[in-house]
Amino acid sequence: MASDKIINGKSIYTPKGAALEYGRVGCNFYTGCPHDCEYCYLKRGAPSKQLGGKEVRLKKCFKDETDALEVFCKEVRKHIDHLKETGIFFSFTTDPMIHETINLTLSAWNMCIYNDIPVKVLTKDASFIYNKRMQLNFKSNAVKDLVHFGFTLTGRDDMEPMASSNADRISAMKQLHDMGFKTWASIEPVIDWQSSSKMVLETLGCCDHYKIGLRSGVKRDYYDFKETVDMVNSLTVAIRNAGRTVYLKQSIRNLFENALPLYDWQNILSRTVDMDGKEWNNI
Repeated sequence: MASDKIINGKSIYTPKGAALEYGRVGCNFYTGCPHDCEYCYLKRGAPSKQLGGKEVRLKKCFKDETDALEVFCKEVRKHIDHLKETGIFFSFTTDPMIHETINLTLSAWNMCIYNDIPVKVLTKDASFIYNKRMQLNFKSNAVKDLVHFGFTLTGRDDMEPMASSNADRISAMKQLHDMGFKTWASIEPVIDWQSSSKMVLETLGCCDHYKIGLRSGVKRDYYDFKETVDMVNSLTVAIRNAGRTVYLKQSIRNLFENALPLYDWQNILSRTVDMDGKEWNNI
């Protein structure tokens, strides 16, 4: 289990709240994302002023990308033992694999790989697998051991107008999985259960781990309770039967814990992994 150490660096830091369920240490070099997803939390409320928008910009605390990488390397060396245990998640404030960000992401994760630090990325971009520098990384066994490729899959292209299609993301996931990389899917937010279920069932052969979470900022009756129970139940069974792992995010747990009979909830949880110490690859 990772220690309770708190990091507050310019490039790496300890996330809070729902973000902590994606990674115990995050790395943010940029703000802004061009995908223009309707549901994006960076477009709503207070965070939108600092982190929102479709224009990708290097964070103001960095002079340029060279400075950002130097700061990152310094902070990694300072916390290296902790990071070997927790890994680093890229990124909470942009997509780390789009053409505006990928070069700095690759430079940073090469530093991680050299120091045996696990890396987890989450993207809605499928084209990065054709990036020439990325393709050089595909030949490295160390990259295969330490880098985990995640794709957000909602099944709702209509709400993600500038991102790669969900079908293209699944195709990229299959290619990476066939090459021997660990893959994972963020089934979050669940816009509707039919679309999310389709994403899970279409990826059982190429996805090692799933994180499933509900949509934030919607009314309490947005989700039909019985449908949610039935779908979570059936999906956790399907994922476990396929030999894969799943983590149910706190948004789902909050909905269920006070409403389901204890034995039902324990039955569902028995098919999932725990964020603390048991989660897939511990990162």
